[in-house]
Amino acid sequence: MARMPKGYSEPLILKALLNNSLTVSQIERKTRIKKPTIYLSINRLRRKGLVRSGKEKRNKKWALTQKGKIAARNRIQGERILNRIINSLRKTIALGVTVREIERLMLSKR
Repeated sequence: MARMPKGYSEPLILKALLNNSLTVSQIERKTRIKKPTIYLSINRLRRKGLVRSGKEKRNKKWALTQKGKIAARNRIQGERILNRIINSLRKTIALGVTVREIERLMLSKR
């Protein structure tokens, strides 16, 4: 399995935590991200103020803060918009417009 780019696990963890608090093991099962990566990502998200831990000493549950819920919802909305754009680009390419032409048009409209 290919390695994920740095920072790619954080959006997956945010989405996993959107509806409920989870332990690291539960996040691992839900996202298929390895525990060491989850711990690193959770700490980055905690420093950004996006997640908080419960009061438990063992089997600590992680939850999104209000800021984290907003970030997760924005990410989901952004992915939906991006999927619509990608589908439109695929249709455009199927109609005979080359990727190079699309790139040129995108860069010229700035």
